[in-house]
Amino acid sequence: MPAPAVDVQNRYRLLGLLGEGGFGHVYEAWDALLCRRIAVKRLKARPAGHRPDRLVREACFGASLKHACFVKVLSVEGNGPLQSIIMELVEGVTLSQLTRQHALGLAMAIDIVGQVAEAMEEAHAAGLIHGDIKPSNLMLDTSGRARILDFGQASHAGVPGAGLFGDDEPSGTVAYLAPERLWGERPSEQSDVYSLGAVLYELIVGKRPFAELEGLALAAAHVQSSSACWPFPDQIPRPVAALVRALTARDLGQRLPSMRAVRESIRCGS
Repeated sequence: MPAPAVDVQNRYRLLGLLGEGGFGHVYEAWDALLCRRIAVKRLKARPAGHRPDRLVREACFGASLKHACFVKVLSVEGNGPLQSIIMELVEGVTLSQLTRQHALGLAMAIDIVGQVAEAMEEAHAAGLIHGDIKPSNLMLDTSGRARILDFGQASHAGVPGAGLFGDDEPSGTVAYLAPERLWGERPSEQSDVYSLGAVLYELIVGKRPFAELEGLALAAAHVQSSSACWPFPDQIPRPVAALVRALTARDLGQRLPSMRAVRESIRCGS
């Protein structure tokens, strides 16, 4: 006999909003059946580009990854407006919260980026591109481990994206998108590498590239300029600045080709 449907509304009691993105809300919740705190993600009522299968697709991507940096997906339950991804509750702070007051220490920042690169190497090997690596989607848990959140913008490698000057905006967050993504190139391992490099810049400098710009002006700055011109404080060692520029080179031939190359560069100290 088929298993009875789960009464999502009664089993999971929402305790408070943890965060939100362009498509969904994430709540802390209480699992009344198993007596544990969990996280619940639900689509917004009618987000832009609404697709009913978005949650299931995101859950499948997340559940396929085994590295400890990825948030564990426990199940997808309910249907309609109550359809939810049930996930482990990660306690900690996002990198955007950590950098709100000041830059991180170099060793801490590079360690976090190394952990993320190791996990994303696994995702890329499985053919998955995150597509939205940014400080608010990266968390440091209470044990000091980096955790990667939100596969809502993820795709399989090679799926076309929309361009800056096309009919739709590209998925992801403009401040951390690689220039080629803004022109409509397909998401790739190297576009995730660029995003991680932009995150590293923010962690060590204390503000994102082109922090004074927003919207189309910000997108244009990423498309028209090069990270070779990004300013670094005098206290940032040259090898660290060189690492950031290697991750964020506008020319794909000069950008590090993979997350494995990122890890090797960190290990070599350049």
